[in-house]
Amino acid sequence: MTDPRWVEAFGVAVSRLADYWPGKMVIGSAITGACATLHMDAPLAYLCFGMLTLDMTTRVAVHCKRDRPLCRGLKRGIPRYICYLLCILLAWAAQFAVERALGVRLPVVDLIMAYLVLTDCASVIGHLHYLGVPVPGILKTLVLGGRRKIESQVQNITETGDGPGERR
Repeated sequence: MTDPRWVEAFGVAVSRLADYWPGKMVIGSAITGACATLHMDAPLAYLCFGMLTLDMTTRVAVHCKRDRPLCRGLKRGIPRYICYLLCILLAWAAQFAVERALGVRLPVVDLIMAYLVLTDCASVIGHLHYLGVPVPGILKTLVLGGRRKIESQVQNITETGDGPGERR
């Protein structure tokens, strides 16, 4: 066995990261500026797209374990970024319209992003469980319970008091 030269590899990785750092700072500043413009929580936006990336990564790992083509996993994962962006922009438009019409700021975008994070958490937990990674039961309960709570709150808001499924 040969020595992989860990110290030199680490030095090369750090120097490459340092080369990319100014570009990463510009991208991070642009994302944070967009979040401030859209009146949404920047850490929640980073968490939302971080969880989406983790979901896509675990989805690809599951496809590899099932001996399915890698392209199939990417084909289902990559368009979700576009859908998430469109969903967040639609939520922002609704939030903006309510704020302009009623003069009240409702955190619609933040609620949508929290729902997306919980959805991705549930998906990641399912993928990790399939891959054989031990997932603590309390974590499963928290994520699935939080997701159900948000879904029930949205359902309660959109339903009338007479019967299930009736909309305003």
